[in-house]
Amino acid sequence: MPAVDVPRVSFVGSGRISIDSVRVTDPAPNQIRVRTTQSLISAGSERNSFESPNTEPRSPGYSSVGTVDAVGRQVEGYREGDRVYATGPHQGAHLVEVDTPRVADRKEHYPPPKVPDSVTDAQATFLSLCDVALHGVRRGRPYIGDSVAVFGQGVVGQLVTQFARMVNPYPLIGIDLEDERLELARASGATHTINASRQDAVDRVIELTEGEGARVVFMVTRTPAILPDCMRATAAGGTVTLTGSPPGAVDIRLQEELLRKELTITGTYQTRLYPLTAYHMQRWTRPANRAYIYELMGRGGLTVDHLVSHHVPYTEAQEMYAMIAGGPTGWTGVVLDWTDSAN
Repeated sequence: MPAVDVPRVSFVGSGRISIDSVRVTDPAPNQIRVRTTQSLISAGSERNSFESPNTEPRSPGYSSVGTVDAVGRQVEGYREGDRVYATGPHQGAHLVEVDTPRVADRKEHYPPPKVPDSVTDAQATFLSLCDVALHGVRRGRPYIGDSVAVFGQGVVGQLVTQFARMVNPYPLIGIDLEDERLELARASGATHTINASRQDAVDRVIELTEGEGARVVFMVTRTPAILPDCMRATAAGGTVTLTGSPPGAVDIRLQEELLRKELTITGTYQTRLYPLTAYHMQRWTRPANRAYIYELMGRGGLTVDHLVSHHVPYTEAQEMYAMIAGGPTGWTGVVLDWTDSAN
């Protein structure tokens, strides 16, 4: 098939975007071309880039779904019309390599997963964020019946709450500053919620856990200053797991908040930490995680529809990013629709 000219979203300065055009060629022998139908804005990482003073054009985004419209001659297992997930930026089409898993340029590479019929395109765009949340909960290791607190109920926080719910913790406490998000946290499985703008979150967590503190605390926020509160809300011998992407630094009290409680602080970052291929001690490769997430979505064990607050044409991207940069009120998941970009 011939090359196609498609629209794309570019950041061109602090708080500014442009929607320009990019040419996407016919696929190379080991590539497929995917025409985007939906893409999900990852508010944490993309907001940082959106607010950067850098004036060099930057292409945001890494969570899109589309339909294969051209297949390289060496590619097996994909055909035109297949729906796939792609980790490309917000634009109307991508070229995606299809070959064996490998590490290149310090990044993991995996063939794009196909989207099952039981999962919609909009739902499928949540795959990377679901993978982040699943990895975070596995690293936090809550056990059946443990008390769990999740600080931050944005999209990833909601997904952490859902995955933590699967081990039947009690209480499972969702914490945020927005009542709207706390209502969603209940739908995601939280047994209790705390609005930290009206209550002392640490005191309330300790109260709900009968004076002990939560055995596992997840920090799913871009605000580094929340870490000391997470540590104070954690039970002695418990674990604090950083599953958000907080930039910068924070001061902690080493004796009172860390040493005397013998806490474990766990970071989560997937790049190059998963095995490329499964072996007897570790079956959970990235492709295995992603296949599990789609299977779970398909049978209703993981829900994301309630997390989509805005589903808009890509031409409204400027308004969406400005809304996200303005703070957490009034939005959760933002999906851009690209179906008209093929015309």
